[in-house]
Amino acid sequence: MNTGLSYQQIEDEFERHLVDCHDSKRAHFDLADYYYEKANMLYYCQSFGLTVITAWLLSTQFEGFLPKDNAIVRATPTVLAIIVSVLTIVEHVFRFKDKAVSHEQAAKRYHTLWRACKNWKTDFPDGSAIEQARLVVQKYREQLNDINRDAPHLSSVLWRKIGKMRAKSGNKDVSKYSFEEGKRQ
Repeated sequence: MNTGLSYQQIEDEFERHLVDCHDSKRAHFDLADYYYEKANMLYYCQSFGLTVITAWLLSTQFEGFLPKDNAIVRATPTVLAIIVSVLTIVEHVFRFKDKAVSHEQAAKRYHTLWRACKNWKTDFPDGSAIEQARLVVQKYREQLNDINRDAPHLSSVLWRKIGKMRAKSGNKDVSKYSFEEGKRQ
């Protein structure tokens, strides 16, 4: 078997792993940011609603401060309580925080493997340790398969959402550290 050809095939497979890991980690980091944003929005709305209800209830303790016979005045605490309750239900149904955490964990696992794939040539600069390089690339393939299996599924709907998010942000890759801004290797 031609050692140079085998080394080139191994190099090509490492490159495929590098691209797969990069694309996946970036998508999962983008979705984690999206879901954290939604979770925070719900949290702030709930907090604001509870604050308004508390202020309302405290203010009604002062005699003559608010006209008690007005229907709007009597209905406001109930309406605010319903809004906060609905937001709480929405939070539990959509589980934005849980989704954010699961996407972030997957992205971190992809990033760890991406770093290993990026640095493989340090350990195998030439074809002198071809058998060890072959074992490592197979190990990385297995790790990538494990991460793919455990990571949240990225449906076509989510890929469209990622595309829209990237279009809004100018397609900046926030999954990279500042020293990795250069060309992908």
